Amino acid sequence: MTKDTLAHDQFNSLISRMEIAPTKRLERSYKSLFKAIDKYSHGDMEKLLSHRFLFEVLGASPKKRERDLRRITSHFCDFVKSAGSSNTMAHRLTVMRYAQLVEECVQGLQDLEIDKKDIEFHTKWIGELRERLDTRDNK
Repeated sequence: MTKDTLAHDQFNSLISRMEIAPTKRLERSYKSLFKAIDKYSHGDMEKLLSHRFLFEVLGASPKKRERDLRRITSHFCDFVKSAGSSNTMAHRLTVMRYAQLVEECVQGLQDLEIDKKDIEFHTKWIGELRERLDTRDNK
């Protein structure tokens, strides 16, 4: 199986689990994440944490409630542990740490002071997650 075929299969599996309609843009974004996971499997976590795929997939979800955003993120974290094409110890440790950091940030969002009835709730929630995952400049 080629890396492209593997990435395509992984993308379709993940998107169907998330109940989100696949688009070419999301698939390109996933393939970019797939390459980043393989390329940065020796610990450049900043590149993975700020990658656009998670935020794009959350934004593409037709379901905008907090529990739906958490469910999608949970599927993403479970999935990312087996994403990419490498199977070295460093790769496994990197994807496990990546998933763990995303999960920890999502847990921290429980204390957010955003009105869940706000029509822009999902946008604010995703923005806050992005902010918390942005490790540049030790934010």
